[in-house]
Amino acid sequence: MKISFYLAGLLLTTSSFSQSIFLKDFKDWTVTDISSLGHKKEKLFSQMNDELVKVGGSICSNRAMVWAWDFKRFYQVDAAKIFLFYTKKKAGFGEITWWYHVAPVVNEKGSLYVMDAGFPGYITRPTTIDEWLESFAKSTRCKEIQASETELIERMFDGYVFPKKTSFGTYDCYYKITPAGYWTPTSVAQGLLGVDENGKKIDYVRDTMDIEEVFQACTEAVTSKLGWAMGAGKSKCKKYLGLPDSFTN
Repeated sequence: MKISFYLAGLLLTTSSFSQSIFLKDFKDWTVTDISSLGHKKEKLFSQMNDELVKVGGSICSNRAMVWAWDFKRFYQVDAAKIFLFYTKKKAGFGEITWWYHVAPVVNEKGSLYVMDAGFPGYITRPTTIDEWLESFAKSTRCKEIQASETELIERMFDGYVFPKKTSFGTYDCYYKITPAGYWTPTSVAQGLLGVDENGKKIDYVRDTMDIEEVFQACTEAVTSKLGWAMGAGKSKCKKYLGLPDSFTN
């Protein structure tokens, strides 16, 4: 199954200046064509912060949030994210047991590339969607989740691996491409369904990035669990994100 399998959920438009990609399930969020701003994906990848952000000791959703914010504030790039949902306990490589993984995505000349700088010894460059799925799910037989497929979206609330077989067919993995502002699987489900995990109506739309969520993600990404609990990451993140000392979260 080649890369064309994921384009069904995207609307592409091309001009002589840019090849923007619009995510139709999220109020036409536009994924910036980085080439229209003079950027190259390899350069952006090489400049992703892996010193402040603890790549070996942080949660993927927190890293992705900080890096997506960096793309916007440093390069004026509206990125996307790709959420991968597993169907079996052994995820990607080794004995790691995840139920999901997420990384930022950029658009270069109308093609999407995953910017997963969280594994410097494993992923060393931007990858296509297929390459990334193969690296982390050991398969490209993955289903793109559509906004109408509530059965699958509701599973994002659960925190468990997805079933291989559903009413939509049999797959090795599932995924959803979202705007950069969606932080966790729960937030994706809230945005698509308009309800929280208890079924209560909620207005959760992330057509911009929420600085309070970025700050919280940063404090979790730059320190240990113990350090985060003691507030150790707050001063680092205020300085890194350019926030005043009076900023509270």
